[in-house]
Amino acid sequence: MGTSYSVQWSDASISISTSELKDLIELRLGRINSLMSTYIPNSQLSDFNQSRETGWHAVDSELAQLVELALSISIKTDGAFDITVGPLVNLWGFGPSETAFTFPTDTEINIAKRSIGYQHLEVRIDPPALNKKVADLYVDLSAIAKGYAVDEVAQILNENNVLNYMVEIGGEIKGRGVAPHGNPWRIGIETPHFERGKIEKIVSLLDVGVATSGDYRNFIEHEGKHYSHTIDPRSGYPVSHNLGSVTVLHQSTAIADAWATAFMVLGPKRSYQLSIDNNLSGVLITREDSAYTSTIFGKMQSYLTE
Repeated sequence: MGTSYSVQWSDASISISTSELKDLIELRLGRINSLMSTYIPNSQLSDFNQSRETGWHAVDSELAQLVELALSISIKTDGAFDITVGPLVNLWGFGPSETAFTFPTDTEINIAKRSIGYQHLEVRIDPPALNKKVADLYVDLSAIAKGYAVDEVAQILNENNVLNYMVEIGGEIKGRGVAPHGNPWRIGIETPHFERGKIEKIVSLLDVGVATSGDYRNFIEHEGKHYSHTIDPRSGYPVSHNLGSVTVLHQSTAIADAWATAFMVLGPKRSYQLSIDNNLSGVLITREDSAYTSTIFGKMQSYLTE
C-alpha cells in the first residue's frame, strides 16, 4: 500500500499470542495487497490494469465487492470520487511510478482524461469480474483500500476477542473500547497548515472508523504555488478551493476513506450538503484569510473531546 501500519491494544489477557496475532494480520494484509495493490506489478488489480483487452476480466470476489462499493460512491458524488483517476494521479507525480516528475501540460492532461471515468468500468459479483470499456482504463483503489484494510484487521481482532484496540494504516484509523489509561482511544486532527504542529480537534474513537484527507502534507510546489495530491477527475487538475482538510467518521473505515477523498474534491459547500444527504459525520476545515474555520456535520460533536 506504500505506507505503514500500526495495531495497538490494551487487553491484559487475550487468548492469542502477540506473534500469532501479528502473523494473522500480516497474512491478511498480504492477501489484500496481492489483490488490490498498484505497487505490486503482479497483483490482481495490476494484471487488470496492464491488460489492453476490453470486456470482462475474472477477479476475486473480494476485489469485485470493493469496486462495487467504490462505484456506488462515484454515482453519489457525480464522479468526484473516481477509482479510474489513476493516470492523472500518476501524471501529477503522486502515483507509484518512480520516474522523474515533470509538470504536466494541458495536452498531456487532456490525453489522460480520455481513459478516465467510472462509467467506463463495470463490476459483476456473480461470477466476480470487472469490465473495462476502454483499453487504457486504470483502476486505483488507494482512496478506499487502506480504509478497507483497517476494517479487515479490526475484524481479525474482533474474532480473537481483542476488545480494546486501535488500528491505523496510512492515517486511516479504527478504534474500539478503551486505551490503557481507561478512556477511549483519542486522535488529533491537525490544522491544515503546511508546517506541522497545531491540533484543531481531538476525536474519541468510540467504536468508529476515521479517515482524514487534506492538501497540506502531500503536494508539489511549482513556480511558488502549492498543488494538492487530490486530483479532480472531472477537470484533470489538482483541487484549488479553500477546503484544507476533511475528516469523516463511519462504522466502515472504507466508506469514511472514500467520502473524505470525495469531499476534498468537491469543496466545502457541496460536501456539507452531501454529508446531510448521506447521513455522514465529520468536520470540514477551511482556510479563511489567515485563519481556519471548522464546520461540524452529522454526529461529529458527540465524538469530540478536550
